[in-house]
Amino acid sequence: MIPIRTLTQIAQQNLDVASGTIKVALLKSTTEYSPDANAHEFVADVLDGGTTGAEFDDTNYSRQTLANAAWTEDNTDSEAVYDADDVTWSNLGSNTGGQTVEAVLIYKQIGGDDTTPGDDPIIRIFDDSEEADLPKQTNGEDFTWTFDAEGIINLTP
Repeated sequence: MIPIRTLTQIAQQNLDVASGTIKVALLKSTTEYSPDANAHEFVADVLDGGTTGAEFDDTNYSRQTLANAAWTEDNTDSEAVYDADDVTWSNLGSNTGGQTVEAVLIYKQIGGDDTTPGDDPIIRIFDDSEEADLPKQTNGEDFTWTFDAEGIINLTP
């Protein structure tokens, strides 16, 4: 799910998702997340205390920073592709049956930290309604989120 507001802000050149701090958070399955491209614009709209989505909080979890986020041209498929390096959480979750990851939330951190989620725009949420790899239970081993060949966002004419 890509918020409509995010696409509009990218098109108007008001949101640069290839610079600054781009972060990744995990949502756990204890609160069923339902994507809403019109209502979920900022991190606070999703991680709102557990009514819309609940952040993963098991062993060795912390939000990660995306590396090498950039736009490229794919002339073969006639699209612009926003992509970054895959993200790994080492030894994530309890080795006796950790929490289950339901969604992966990518956002731009505004203000230098995560204390103001109401102004951190969501770039993309990968959830169990569109990703075959989700939900996935953690087990104390490395958990890697791999972006597919189409990247995080792809725009076509």
